[in-house]
Parts: sequence; structure tokens; C-alpha cells
Amino acid sequence: MSNNNKSKIIKFLNGKVFYIVLCICFLGVGVAAWAGIEGMKLADGENNYSLGSLTAEVPNVNDTSDNLESYVSKPEMTKPESQSRPTVESEDSHTSEVEQTEPADGTVAAFFVRPVVGETLKDFSDTELQYSMTYGDMRLHKALDIAAAAGTPVIACGNGKVTDVYNDALWGTVVEIDHGNSITVRYCGLNGAPSVKKGDTVDSSTQIGAVDVIPCESVEPRHLHVEFYLDGKAVSPSKYFNN
Repeated sequence: MSNNNKSKIIKFLNGKVFYIVLCICFLGVGVAAWAGIEGMKLADGENNYSLGSLTAEVPNVNDTSDNLESYVSKPEMTKPESQSRPTVESEDSHTSEVEQTEPADGTVAAFFVRPVVGETLKDFSDTELQYSMTYGDMRLHKALDIAAAAGTPVIACGNGKVTDVYNDALWGTVVEIDHGNSITVRYCGLNGAPSVKKGDTVDSSTQIGAVDVIPCESVEPRHLHVEFYLDGKAVSPSKYFNN
């Protein structure tokens, strides 16, 4: 470029530098402002997107439709582990016992007690022979012999009704009591004037007589001879006593 042209340009620029710089500043400010606005729009868009995602999962409080349940987080139910329980016996398992001991219309024994206090001389046996001191031989003994001195009071084994009172050549004075549930008890070897009579109602506190002599067991130590019958069949008295 010639010196002449350079001189013209320098003359043109002289006095206008200030305005040129000012324009450049305004241009820079404009660019910065535009960039800031675009940045704000971008940030605002991201926020709207984030809020929109959250809003989409919030149910309308006025919504009463079944769809409202889909927004509710339900806890996961777990089945409890099975626990062992104590075995409970059914009432049927005790039927036979209840029939023998539960009171019925005031005549059935609620429980059975020994009619006298003393040691067992001879227990019930319908299969094994036992020695008889009176007869000097071996024989069955379908009764319970309880040691007791002469005159010892004898009480009823439980609730019942006196069905018979009589004297027997072998067993002495006998009191027979129906204790209900097909159980009949014979109290043998009582004194000649027992304390009850046929038709009397008794319980485990009723004295029915006193210990005396049993002719067919007279050589044995003094005792009370007790016979239990269930449906007419001799059974062991020891199985019915609770003491």
C-alpha cells in the first residue's frame, strides 16, 4: 500500500478511535448479555424437566378413583414363621375317665378315696394266685385288703347310694353302694350295726360302719375287704383311688 493511502486511513481514524472502542464494548456487552440469557433459559428448562418428573408421580388429592392406590407404596407382607404349639388333648381323649369320676345327678363319685387309712395287705389279682393264711392254699383275690384295727371308722369311697346292707357267712357284714357310672362297691367285714341303711345317700365324708371280722379271712391281720365292680365285673379298686 502506498504512503498516500496509509496517510488517508490514519487521518480517517484520528478522532474516531473513541467511538470505535465504544462500539466494541457495546458489542461485547451485548454478546455477554445474550449468552447469559441463553444460559438462564437452558437452566430453567432443566429445572422444569426435573420438577415435571416429580410432579408426574404426585397424585391429585382430589382423585377418588381406584388409580390413587397405584401411587401408594404398600409394605410387602411376609408370612410369619410357623410356631410350634403345645399339643392340646381333645375332650374325647378323657371320655372314659370322666365317665368314671364326674358327678351325675348327685349319685356319681366325683372322686374316690380309700375308705380307711392303712397299708395294703393284699391287692387285687384276677390272674395270679395269692396265698390264703386262713385256708392255707393259693387262690385268686379279686379285692383290696387294707390293714386297719378293729373299730376303725370306714367311710364311703365317694358319692353314691346304698343299695344293700346284709350279713354274709363268709364276708361278715356287707354294705353295698352304687357310686354311679356302673360302679358298685362292696365294703366287707364291717361291724354288725353299720351306720347306714339301704336307700341312704352318701359321700366321701359319710361313715358307713367300722372294721370288724371277716370270717373267710379271719386268720389274716385285721383289715377291710373292698370289692369294686364295673358293669358287674370285678376290677381293681386301686385304679380308682386318688390317694
